[in-house]
Amino acid sequence: MAEDLLVSGAGEILNKLINIGFEEISLVWGVKGEVEKLKTVLMRIQAVLEDAEKQQVEKEAVRLWLKELKDVAYDAEDVLDGIAYQTLRHQSESKVRNFLSRSNPLLFRTKIAHQIKHINAKLGEIERDKERFKFNEVIVTTPVSMMISDGSSTSSAVPNYQLETASLIDDSEIVGRKDDALKIMNMLIQPICNGEDDDVLSVIPIVGLGGLGKTTLARLVFNANEVGNHFNPKIWICVSTDFNVKRLLREMLENAFEIAKHESSNMDSIQRTLQDKLRGRRFLFVLDDMWIEDGFLEKWETLKIVLKCADRGSKIIVTTRNGEVANVVAGTSHIQNLQVLPEDDCWDLFQRRAFASGGVQMTQALEAIGRQIVKKCGGVPLAIKSLGGMMRLKREENEWLAVKNNEIWNIPDADKKIINVLKLSFDNLPSSVKRCFSYCSIFPKGHSIKKKMLIQMWMAEGFVSTSRGNVLMLEDIGNQYFNILYLNSFFQEVETNELGEIKRCKMHDLVHDLAQFVSGQESSVPSSNVIPDDISKTRYMLYIPSGRRAEFPKALYNARKLHTLLSNTPYEVPREIFVNFKLLRVLDLSYSTSIKELPSSICKLKHLRYLDLSMTDIEELPESITRLYNLQTLKLKNCEKLKVLPQKLCKLINLRYLYIGGCNELSGMPKGIEHLTSLQMLSDFKVGLEEDGNSITELHHLNLLRGKLVISGLQNVRDATYAQAANLKGKSNLSHLILFWEDMDDGVDYANNNKELSVLEALEPSCNLKRLDIAGFGGESMPTWMMNNSLTVSNLVIIVFINCRKCKCLPSFVQLPFLRCLGIQGMGNLKRFGDSGSNKLKEIHQQTVAFPSLKTLELEALPNLEEWVLEESLSSLHSFPCLENLLIIDCPKLKATPSSLFPSLKSLQFNGCSSSIAIRSITTNLSFLTLLYIGGCPDLKFLSQRVLERNRLLETLAITCCPKFEGFVEVEQKHGNEEEFVMSSKAAEEESIMNLMPKKSIMLLNDLQWLEIMECPQLRNIIINTTVSLPSLKTLTITNSNAMVMEAFSRNLTSLTCLGLDTIQDLVFLPKNVLQDNMHLKHLFIANCPLLQCDGIFFTENNNELPLLSCLQLVVQGCHALNSLNFPLQCWSSLRVVHIIDCRGLKSFPEGLSLLPHLEVLRIGQFCEDLDNFPFPDSDQPQIQIGGHHQHYFTSLKYLAFLGWPKLMSLPYQLQNLKKLKRLCLEEFSGLITLPDWLGSLISLGGLAIYSCENLMHLPSKEAMLRLTLLEEFWIKNCPLLKDRCNKDRGGHEWSKISHVQTITIDDVPV
Repeated sequence: MAEDLLVSGAGEILNKLINIGFEEISLVWGVKGEVEKLKTVLMRIQAVLEDAEKQQVEKEAVRLWLKELKDVAYDAEDVLDGIAYQTLRHQSESKVRNFLSRSNPLLFRTKIAHQIKHINAKLGEIERDKERFKFNEVIVTTPVSMMISDGSSTSSAVPNYQLETASLIDDSEIVGRKDDALKIMNMLIQPICNGEDDDVLSVIPIVGLGGLGKTTLARLVFNANEVGNHFNPKIWICVSTDFNVKRLLREMLENAFEIAKHESSNMDSIQRTLQDKLRGRRFLFVLDDMWIEDGFLEKWETLKIVLKCADRGSKIIVTTRNGEVANVVAGTSHIQNLQVLPEDDCWDLFQRRAFASGGVQMTQALEAIGRQIVKKCGGVPLAIKSLGGMMRLKREENEWLAVKNNEIWNIPDADKKIINVLKLSFDNLPSSVKRCFSYCSIFPKGHSIKKKMLIQMWMAEGFVSTSRGNVLMLEDIGNQYFNILYLNSFFQEVETNELGEIKRCKMHDLVHDLAQFVSGQESSVPSSNVIPDDISKTRYMLYIPSGRRAEFPKALYNARKLHTLLSNTPYEVPREIFVNFKLLRVLDLSYSTSIKELPSSICKLKHLRYLDLSMTDIEELPESITRLYNLQTLKLKNCEKLKVLPQKLCKLINLRYLYIGGCNELSGMPKGIEHLTSLQMLSDFKVGLEEDGNSITELHHLNLLRGKLVISGLQNVRDATYAQAANLKGKSNLSHLILFWEDMDDGVDYANNNKELSVLEALEPSCNLKRLDIAGFGGESMPTWMMNNSLTVSNLVIIVFINCRKCKCLPSFVQLPFLRCLGIQGMGNLKRFGDSGSNKLKEIHQQTVAFPSLKTLELEALPNLEEWVLEESLSSLHSFPCLENLLIIDCPKLKATPSSLFPSLKSLQFNGCSSSIAIRSITTNLSFLTLLYIGGCPDLKFLSQRVLERNRLLETLAITCCPKFEGFVEVEQKHGNEEEFVMSSKAAEEESIMNLMPKKSIMLLNDLQWLEIMECPQLRNIIINTTVSLPSLKTLTITNSNAMVMEAFSRNLTSLTCLGLDTIQDLVFLPKNVLQDNMHLKHLFIANCPLLQCDGIFFTENNNELPLLSCLQLVVQGCHALNSLNFPLQCWSSLRVVHIIDCRGLKSFPEGLSLLPHLEVLRIGQFCEDLDNFPFPDSDQPQIQIGGHHQHYFTSLKYLAFLGWPKLMSLPYQLQNLKKLKRLCLEEFSGLITLPDWLGSLISLGGLAIYSCENLMHLPSKEAMLRLTLLEEFWIKNCPLLKDRCNKDRGGHEWSKISHVQTITIDDVPV
């Protein structure tokens, strides 16, 4: 690649100017002479551009000439766009008032003429200057904007790139990296050696050239099921060149635990919160694309120290191109050096793109040349994929030879060769697509880019245009541009939605480097509030402030030519933005929660086409926003405080996208929406009362709507005539339709029922619809357009019914060929499902397969459903061939179910189904279950043992709230086959269990990882008279059941990491067979076990110690028989988190607890209420030696929560010795009035919380509080007296003691 940036994009700007609509400007403003002169000059310059762009490679003067031309073209574009805006304004406003009433139209015409004349002068100089270069002229016959064809002509334009879902390149099938993936997975999940501190956190670096597939390999491992089952949480973060520890920790916190953006700018607070979440967990982090920078080693060590709070076996995968990075992070770990792909794999990867469906046809000659091209790529997958995408449309042999003989292959440096291959692909893109690609440099590396948003931004910037005669919409052309970039591997890691459509994508970091290179000074992404010195020519900017209290930098106002500004600001948006950035086309202020209003001056942004205010606190938009006549996209998603839209919204005649989903306070739609005939997306339409002007008839002319449409408030539709006028059938581009009636009363209103049915009948959608949701419908039956295999529903992929409470019957849907998901919920009157009762349909069915494509079926809250059956004419044996997920919840009367084999079923969930007949009939013949959940079945007593025998892949098993359930049993032949065993539990009760299962045996469930038994008091053996072997079991939870159930497990629960026992009335000792020899148990929870003995936690019934050396977390709660506890250090040395609360028999502090070497979190209290003092241990107690080291008093304790009881009048004085304590929480000390001054001795304390201390009035003295120099967070909740005394506004006596604290929260309200 040339060292100096080559100028590109000038031709596309000129082409846009030439096609801008000069005739209309001339007609309106009377400037025909200057306009014709401008168009002529533009066309003369355009004629030499092709040769100029070739010559600039060798001639710097030509490059400078092109740069000047591009700058002038941009200025011309701004001027002409401004004139076009005034033309729109004239057409719109002259109809209702005297246009430009405050100015003289003649003067304005003079101003326009002067502006065009000034442009002509500049272009004239450039045209005269071109003569010295002697460019060759090329007559342009096909406008660049027509390079993408609509498929309606036979021109030489680029073919239509409208991708079908099936033709998407499957990036999940990785070529040539299976061995590497297996090796890394083995390193991730290999057993850990106990006692070695280094095993807490290990790092696996993947190092190699850019484009070799490091990220792809890491993603393959990251998404593997085996890895997912082994780690929780898993977090992926793109590091790139900004190795900012604080940013990385914040992203970990936000991404791993779905916490809203962590607003605190305090590093210690972020670190502490993350450690609280990670403690005791085994995580996997991927740090993608890491680079060496100043202070790298120190930053890396800081990050590792923070993360070492986690469980042993936690891993970090680092991908990097830098060998030094790999050596630093690896330590003693293995470094995975990624090698180039073998030649056969390279060819496989290339031909998948070049010769795939829609690509060039493979000939012997092209294959030979292609293999030579692939060989030159040096085994780098990114280069191969990029060239494969480029070559798929090159049909001539000489075009292939030109690529093979290109000079880029002579570059010796591998990294430079790869980037030049990408540049070669870029150079072969249509010029309009080049601008779209370079625009993507505005997004950070690793950013997940929303496809629809990107295309809307391209449209706003004018990169996407159409010409007369092209029937394609702008959106279709933008979609084709996207697909070109995707097929050329400029986009990767695509995510699809439920309908198989691309939703998001990412860019490889090398591709992003190329985008930054070709965009040059036009794009800027300032970081850490550092603004480049010269941004006067910057057109596109992403600015993210570094802190909560940062102000909008005044230096940004120098970017007066800015076209795009993306900024998530934590501060009030300065009004200067709307004055200084008058050329903006794209303004994204989403997630800026400080925004509560917009100034009326927003109307000055006359070029604005894209405005995103989603997730802000804005309550009302200024009416002046309706003067943004160019606006195409207005996003207001989840603006929960927005109450009303501008009344004159209909003036936005170019509006194509209006997003108002999640605006729950929005009362309705303004009148006149029907005039917005350019609308492509209207996320929600709220039907109001006719007198308010919110009639559904406003949808009549909006036939360009596409994507998803929600119509709510349908109870307000007067009658079917109005619904018919909405013309949903004419909206053929809609893919997802939601029809929503607000909840009506349950009283029977037959007139209203008939009205709602007639309304729904009139709301028939187009047959192109892919998903249909109907919610709150009050009719008793569904419309005819759903029945009898209607063409209207023939293409549906997803159908959902919610709370159609009066509906008595549903269409069968059995023959819909594409239906993949069917959900039925809250239909109280539905008694029968699966057949329509239509004789005509029965004749159609004959012996066809029912639900040929269905993958997910959910039946929920159907209280009167009795039968789920198929038409008699359907073949039960071959029905539901693809069904993988079946969920039946709260269907208590369900008895009859299909006799289908469900050959593909993987997940089966029953809950709240009183009849056990349905459960048995479905579970009889299953073979591939991975999840089985049965709950809320009061009469279920037995299930066949063969359910477990046949489903050897079962990973999750849960039996809950089945009070009569006794277990799985084997059925002997004398009791008939399994179908006969599916009788009521009353028949089963007549047989003794011993007759059913005469001999004892062992059953191996090799894959079971998660087992939950809850509210099953009669259950004593999972499988009657059978010992269950569960070698892979990781989580076992038993609640309100019998202790005997644990005796049925064999002793080899060697993989168990989490054991929870709750409300087991007869539990005295922990089960020896479950815990003995267990070396992996990390989490032990014991609650509400009233007979559990003091030593029952630490010893078996035979007084054998339970050495749980790996246990990190112990919770004991509500076990009132305990009167003392002893923590033998040789058994519990790894404990990090201990909760011992509400054990009312305890009279002493657990012995040995204060000497646990790794204890970080302790929550303790609510002991025997006869105690007058909290029995906290002294710091001078005897030390104990383990492994050659003396164990000291609370060596690692950072978080302490005390729970009191009524008799306690003071805190234990020993607390003042906890010098390393960072957070202290005091709860339920009702007798406490004053906190002691010695709390000021806790010099490391960063957070103090006081909850439910209703009589507490006094904090420590001000002097004592000021000694807590690290205190940054202070919480009070349910402390009424202290709350009043800490009231800032009322001059509370205690306020001065805490006023210096950075974050104060009282009753969940920040102060």
